[in-house]
Amino acid sequence: MNKNIFLIASLSLLAACQHGQNKEILNDRNKPIKVTTKTIELVKDNTELRYSGTIEPSQSVALMFKSAGTVESVFVEEGDFVKKGQPLATVNKTTSQNFYNASKASYDQAKDAYDRLKTVHDKGSLTDIKWVEMETKLKQAESQMQITSSSLDDCTLRSPDNGMIGRRDVEPGQSVPGISSPFVLVKIDKIMVKVSVPENEIGKISKGMKASFSLSALENQTFSGVVNKVGIVADRISRTYDVKILADNPGNKIKPGMVCDVILYLSHEPVSLVVPYKAVNKDNDGKAFVFVVSPDGTRVIKQIITVGNYHESGIEVLSGLTPGQVVVSEGCEKLSDNSLISL
Repeated sequence: MNKNIFLIASLSLLAACQHGQNKEILNDRNKPIKVTTKTIELVKDNTELRYSGTIEPSQSVALMFKSAGTVESVFVEEGDFVKKGQPLATVNKTTSQNFYNASKASYDQAKDAYDRLKTVHDKGSLTDIKWVEMETKLKQAESQMQITSSSLDDCTLRSPDNGMIGRRDVEPGQSVPGISSPFVLVKIDKIMVKVSVPENEIGKISKGMKASFSLSALENQTFSGVVNKVGIVADRISRTYDVKILADNPGNKIKPGMVCDVILYLSHEPVSLVVPYKAVNKDNDGKAFVFVVSPDGTRVIKQIITVGNYHESGIEVLSGLTPGQVVVSEGCEKLSDNSLISL
């Protein structure tokens, strides 16, 4: 009897303790959690994009000899300004000159015979067959002389246009065609600024976009230009795209190879919906979500979102939220769906 009374008393005490614990847990659940909130809004993207660039010539042409032989003379140095048609170097002309002299002698002989027989032909004393044969020999001799004359002229390498000698890789005594490209002619009255643009920004850049760049080598002097080329194939390693800016080069002060700081000016001001970094969490399925504050400000609702790029003031939200909604920015770790909050 006493044992039964003790058992009943113990069970009653245990039930009372459990009831007290459940009541305490329920009270904790019903206790509002202090949080900090943020009203989300549309944020303007930067209207400028900044990169590091490298100066390149607007045009670069590798020059090669048309005639084989030994280089005899070189007339220019690296960095010299040259005009169109100006001689740059020559190869030995002896063989070409001999061929030309022989063809010139054959032409002179054919021309002399032509002139002497023309009078006879005009008087009708020369058959038409003989006259056609004489005309043919003269034309053949003339063609051969022109070929050898061209070969003789090819012994001199001339500049195809105005520009500067960007590279000289030839010395007297070297053999041609052993030299792949003895000179590189560059045009720097206009220059190109090459920048590498990451794939998440290449879509913002278009041909004709205004740009500016400054060079530390020229005491941070600033120049302006426009985007001239936008790459369409990414580098396989860096995953960046080449963008080139065309600019004037007054006085040829800007030299290829110089490094510069580049600013590209966006032609529009795109906007993004942005939430604070700490507001975004991930659930067990790896989905991004935020806690949205209810209209009465007493509870939170778990809202799945799709995130985009990082932004200066937070993370871009592509879907799941609208401007004006309020999200929890501090205290998310204590919350669950439908938790009570206090602001």
